[in-house]
Amino acid sequence: MAIIVICLFYGIPIFFVGLTLGGVGIVLVSSVLYKFSSYTFFEFINLFNNIYGELGTFSFSAFLLLIWVKFVEKRPFSELGFSTKFKRTLWSLIKGWSIGFILFSISVITAYILGGLDFHSYDVSKATIFYVVTLLPFWLIQSGTEELLTRGWLLPLINHRFHLAVAIGVSSTLFGILHLVNAHVTFLSIVSIICSGVLMSLYMIKSGNIWSVAALHGAWNFSQGNLYGIAVSGQKVGASLLHFTVKENAPDWISGGAFGIEGSLISIFVLLAAIIYLLWLIKTEETD
Repeated sequence: MAIIVICLFYGIPIFFVGLTLGGVGIVLVSSVLYKFSSYTFFEFINLFNNIYGELGTFSFSAFLLLIWVKFVEKRPFSELGFSTKFKRTLWSLIKGWSIGFILFSISVITAYILGGLDFHSYDVSKATIFYVVTLLPFWLIQSGTEELLTRGWLLPLINHRFHLAVAIGVSSTLFGILHLVNAHVTFLSIVSIICSGVLMSLYMIKSGNIWSVAALHGAWNFSQGNLYGIAVSGQKVGASLLHFTVKENAPDWISGGAFGIEGSLISIFVLLAAIIYLLWLIKTEETD
């Protein structure tokens, strides 16, 4: 019961109130970007309408959570996994981003080899490069907010009251539940997202740094949508450098279907392999 109260009355309201207030922030950010771009007004709106409206608002959820922790719980931000050391933070971002990119690339390459995906073309036009580059920090904000809520805040909160395994299970399941409203959701896609939640939880435990987990998550989503051109959890996110599509008549368990690679068994196996490896690393450190 205590777990349900924590999730319903604290975590979820903070998340959705932040999304609502985020509209103000996205208008300001979009205005600045439009001012310094070479696009006409309608070209700019068409380019950024969906993705920035969805991603930019996450920063306000993070802001509300930080206010809550600082002034209500009266805890330092370091307890959420933040580091004030620049070199450590930079290395955490680079390492996490690299891991996320590698894991998703393995999934794409495997799906392509097994006949689940087709490669059509690439796009390195100025408009696409501009879009992709300026989107990088927003993927970090979007992923960072989800990680801050579920792994930085909720995971240790539940762990303090219950067993660590319960904390990992609950926070990862909540992570999966938040994606139930996504388009083209399937049983496999939810299992895959819960597995990714377990992976992020273990990586948070291993690194002790929220920047690492946010970067891993951000790189996974960025690679999925804006590098390979695959739907991110059932949603198309605009321009991409490469264009992979689901191969005609390919089974969803290989291609992921309309949900994207995350809806495939391939993604689940890749995540499970990473989970097993992380468990081994954590166990090895405990015995040293």
